[in-house]
Amino acid sequence: MEIIRTQSHEKLELRLRGRLDASWADHLGKAIDDAIRAGSHQIELNFAQVDYLSSAGLRLILKYYKQLKAVQGRLAITQPSGGAFTILKMAGFAEMMITAAPPVVPASAGAEPVRVEKSGATFQVFNQAPGAQLQCTLIGQPGKFFNGGFQAADCVSVALPSGTFGLGLGAFGSGFDDCRERFGEFVAVAGTAATLPTDGSGVPDFVVTEEAFVPELKVLYALVGKGQFSQMLRFDAKAGVIGLGDLVDAALEISGAAAAGFAILTETAGLVGAALRRSPGRADAASPLAFPGVRDWLSFTTERTTERNLALIAGIASREPPAQVAPFVRRIAPGACAHGHFHAALFPYRPVQRGELHLDQAIGALLGADRAQTLLHLLADDRQFEGVGQSEFMRGACWIGPIAEFLAQST
Repeated sequence: MEIIRTQSHEKLELRLRGRLDASWADHLGKAIDDAIRAGSHQIELNFAQVDYLSSAGLRLILKYYKQLKAVQGRLAITQPSGGAFTILKMAGFAEMMITAAPPVVPASAGAEPVRVEKSGATFQVFNQAPGAQLQCTLIGQPGKFFNGGFQAADCVSVALPSGTFGLGLGAFGSGFDDCRERFGEFVAVAGTAATLPTDGSGVPDFVVTEEAFVPELKVLYALVGKGQFSQMLRFDAKAGVIGLGDLVDAALEISGAAAAGFAILTETAGLVGAALRRSPGRADAASPLAFPGVRDWLSFTTERTTERNLALIAGIASREPPAQVAPFVRRIAPGACAHGHFHAALFPYRPVQRGELHLDQAIGALLGADRAQTLLHLLADDRQFEGVGQSEFMRGACWIGPIAEFLAQST
């Protein structure tokens, strides 16, 4: 099969020639998948010279039709040959997919977003809750991870309903003794919380708010934000990728905030970070970073991992962290202006819908389709010669809210 690509503004046409059978379905699938990952959400398949489709071909185009429809995109078939039209009609695809012209998209009733170019990316700024501010509670003493370990007195219960976000070390369970062997990274956004248990399973666990049932974690330390995010920033990297440090610096500058909370839904180009292998609540956790035992306690990404995945990230950043915040943050990347702390939940790749998104709806759609594969504490690897740098993203949505105050909650 021959595939000819023609790009016209936001629309991509793939002109096909030959048989769309099992031997060529994967070939076409890769072409469509590459186009979506490159940012094309309006795709037309020109079937003028396609004379046959097998079930493999039909299943393939249905898969991508559903994927693009889920993000308000479009996959359509144009100019089908007589043979292709007959097969599409018998399969029930004709009315659904065949089109003579792109549908008319109604203009948005809201204000046009402000466009800004910074840090090698184009941003669209949507003011979703002008003037809204966040409150961030600092729970526990993260320094105990490096010196002495955590005890039962350090364990705190934290509820994370809609309207909150959080990250830190925690587990689902009834108390310290129940969670002792499972404490690990957690991330929570919009009434959903996910943890990476350190009991050897390697399978993230999660709880989604259902009416009065809300996620509640036992945490050893945490950053918990409450309130509305004031802005949503759509970003597209002009040179292909934007680093976490550059994204955070640009978002802080656009928002005008000295410190802010973040929720980010992004198509990744590669992530750099670490995850616990053993629980810091264990009795033998007095010095987990001592060499060579650190290898048993922590899993590091020695090279960028999880390329082309979807990541849900929560965190905070501050240009000049107050003294009480400093133990919870570190410089995001070499050369970055801000210090921060970010955790990511990784999902199978799917494109992020374009245009304005509302956080609760976006997270609901994500969890309705997939479940997290793993969690990472995002870090910059700035080792000379060996370091792999920072996490990088291609495009996505970033919700940001200025932090009005930090409150310390002791354990």
